[in-house]
Amino acid sequence: MNRWKRFMMLVAGLFLVFSIATTVVAEHDENEHEKFEFHQKDHDEDDEDDEDDENEEADSRDWLQEQQQKQTVNLQQTEYWNIWSREPRNNPANHNLPIQTPDEIPAIAGNNQANVYAIPQNGQLLVAGEAIAELLGGESVLYPESKICVLSRQGRELIVKAGSNAVYENKMKTPMPVQAAVYENTVYIPISVAANALGYRVVWDATNNALIFQSI
Repeated sequence: MNRWKRFMMLVAGLFLVFSIATTVVAEHDENEHEKFEFHQKDHDEDDEDDEDDENEEADSRDWLQEQQQKQTVNLQQTEYWNIWSREPRNNPANHNLPIQTPDEIPAIAGNNQANVYAIPQNGQLLVAGEAIAELLGGESVLYPESKICVLSRQGRELIVKAGSNAVYENKMKTPMPVQAAVYENTVYIPISVAANALGYRVVWDATNNALIFQSI
């Protein structure tokens, strides 16, 4: 009987040891599985982050290429003697001036008409700021010592300094296609700048050989 008890106790002990070992192994396998899933998830997230970084880099390259293309288009844009683009560029080869030498040209703005002395220079047509302001019903102030001319009309203002290719249009610094110049004790500026700054566009009437100023 005692032997039987000891045998049963031995079997029970072996069974207990086997159960504990099985549980430990199962827990170990489960932990290892969880670790694998964690590392696999972390690896997948890293792959997704890398993919996102690659997409961002591709988007940045596309944006940069688009901006460069826009700049190229802007650089190739045609300039005209009678249109002020407000960009710091000028291409005399593309301009077709109505005159090739300095001359007086009839100019018409509504009911006002006058002969305006114009000077072709670097693909632009320069005119006296004072003369254009008077023709367009505006006002002008000339400062001979500083070589500055101020044009104004109906709340619009243009400040021009000879020797500079920038003006102040309504207190904002804006580029011109060529520099303003001093001729015959007054400041000459591109006709497109003077007209557009005061609210007009200028066109050439080839039939009557005259400058026509149209309100905009």
